[in-house]
Amino acid sequence: MEVMYDVSAGIDVHRDTVVVSIRKRTEHGREVVETRTFATFHDSLLEMAAWLEEHEVPIVGLESTGVYWKPVVRVMQLRSRKQVIWLVNPAEVKKVPGRKTDVTDSQWLSKLVMHGLVSPSFLPGLELEELRKLTRFRTKLVSEQSSYKNRLLKELESSGIKLASVCSDVFGKSGRAMLAALLEGKRTPAEIADLAVGALRSKIPTLERAVSGSFSGATQFVLKQILERMDQLQRDLASIDEQIQQRLQRYAPDVERLRSVPGLDHITIAAILAEAGPDMSVFRGAEQLAAWSGLSPGSNESAGKHKAAPTRKGDKYLRTALVQAAWSAVRTRGAFWAQKFRQLIVRLGPKKTIVAIARRMLVAVFYMLRDSTPYRPPAPATPTPDKTKRLVRRLTAQIEALGFRVTLESAGVAAPAT
Repeated sequence: MEVMYDVSAGIDVHRDTVVVSIRKRTEHGREVVETRTFATFHDSLLEMAAWLEEHEVPIVGLESTGVYWKPVVRVMQLRSRKQVIWLVNPAEVKKVPGRKTDVTDSQWLSKLVMHGLVSPSFLPGLELEELRKLTRFRTKLVSEQSSYKNRLLKELESSGIKLASVCSDVFGKSGRAMLAALLEGKRTPAEIADLAVGALRSKIPTLERAVSGSFSGATQFVLKQILERMDQLQRDLASIDEQIQQRLQRYAPDVERLRSVPGLDHITIAAILAEAGPDMSVFRGAEQLAAWSGLSPGSNESAGKHKAAPTRKGDKYLRTALVQAAWSAVRTRGAFWAQKFRQLIVRLGPKKTIVAIARRMLVAVFYMLRDSTPYRPPAPATPTPDKTKRLVRRLTAQIEALGFRVTLESAGVAAPAT
């Protein structure tokens, strides 16, 4: 069995303890293992890191178990910048045959790492981990904000207030002004409707009917609480965006490069860099990055027949950010992505098409970051002669079915009537 490292370590992580095994290969080809158990308090983890450093362990492998592995990795990253850390998928470890019941998890991991029998997952550095913490927390706050909005709309509907039927955005400038007046309870429906601004003023008669309901005491209290929390969430999001922008400054060239991609704003760019990092050399290629993000189609083949399969599981935060960016890109007039969306939706439907667009966008991002190149819209594929003939026949048949006679003429050469 090929040996990649003469010294390796495996860590079995639990909530209260970590079991660490150091495996060394002797001059005679034998493997010697020493195992110790450490508590997960910070001082004990420092002792663990010092022990690994004392034995000059170049590589450490551990499974990604919940969040318990994070403080262990952080201590090792702070202690030594040269030590390689392999974060291993537990499912991949179980697939490797030959495990013995009397061998501890840490010893088994040290053996797998020494012989290169597992592959590591992407592990962000300390700076990227900080950015990732902010972008993920922002995602949670946005989700919480949406939950409050939905709750408020339900309360309005249950009270007979039909603002959502008239206003495209109940939480816009006009909507918030009318909500505040409704909760104050001192204005007539006509006065409340008159608070509308812009194009919404053309709907004042309808608005007057929409705000003619009333609130119970409990509903009024709940709505005020919801609006207060929404305002606080908005302030929190502004603070988080400021923190994110500060940390993005170190990646300014990459950020400016990615801004030219339709659909990518500074929040999506921050999510991409936080989840995948700016260094694309950690991935074998664009296909691996797409699979890691959960945007590659699944594979279900039996007896030479391909069957429908869902996309693979991956980084849900990166996948969500790219799908949202794809929806924005396909709504951009004149963009390649809008044209591609119209082309694919007939065959795949909207959900599969938007995932396909998100995957193609991620591939473009991969090459932009890897090669430090600007964004260039993909050139439309030139149809083959056979495909052109089939397309002409299909379109001609559709036009003739409408009762027209079609005559085609190629460039410079008259074609016979079809």
